[in-house]
Amino acid sequence: MAMSLPTNAVFITATGTGVGKTVVSSLLIGFLREQGLKAGYQKWVSTGGEMPEDLLYCLEKNHMEFDQGELDSQVVYRFLMPASPHLAAELEGREVDPEKIQEVFACSASVHDVLVVEGVGGVLVPLRRDLLLADFLTGLQLPVIIVAHSGLGTINHTLLTIEALRQRKLTVLGVVFSDEQEGMAADDPLVADNMRTVGDMAGVEVFGRLLRLTDYALSEAAFQPVGKAIWQKLRLLIEAQLK
Repeated sequence: MAMSLPTNAVFITATGTGVGKTVVSSLLIGFLREQGLKAGYQKWVSTGGEMPEDLLYCLEKNHMEFDQGELDSQVVYRFLMPASPHLAAELEGREVDPEKIQEVFACSASVHDVLVVEGVGGVLVPLRRDLLLADFLTGLQLPVIIVAHSGLGTINHTLLTIEALRQRKLTVLGVVFSDEQEGMAADDPLVADNMRTVGDMAGVEVFGRLLRLTDYALSEAAFQPVGKAIWQKLRLLIEAQLK
């Protein structure tokens, strides 16, 4: 991992599975494209089927065509079993090759203004039995956005995720809180305190909270201030790395 690595990418992780990182990835891509940027999507490992639903979701919501010829560069590994990458790969007699991921990542980043990379599960998920996702990220030094549930239990999960990333000298760009269900009150004092507590105790920027909405257009509108805050910080980081 000594090669020159791209600086125009951001990694979207979450405090667990099903928290909302696909939705945030899609919304961020849409926001960046509205700014006139060529924003792309990549997922290093997808489990649970040959056709990666996360990719299809991001493409559909952003009116981008699916191209079979680009599939291997958009989703490097695809496994059938909905499980951790190490197990899903083993059941097919395969193994995740970090060098292959790095090569495909560098190639994809080179043809985009910004590459949004969506993680798989949380940061301590094993890509294989001798390699955690967080340790692979250390070699790439991508800035990380954490998607966290907004409700009960999120302080512990979010602070643990931040700690795991910082122990590896990875840049935590900030946190997006995502409601785990529809109908959560916009003025819920528990949610407000969760966001404030994580921000204060971890010294991390909280980009905002996303309500769980069935209308994607409403989600796009609600994401505008979040996307603006993310892009302002990410742009400064990219510019600083290029100097």
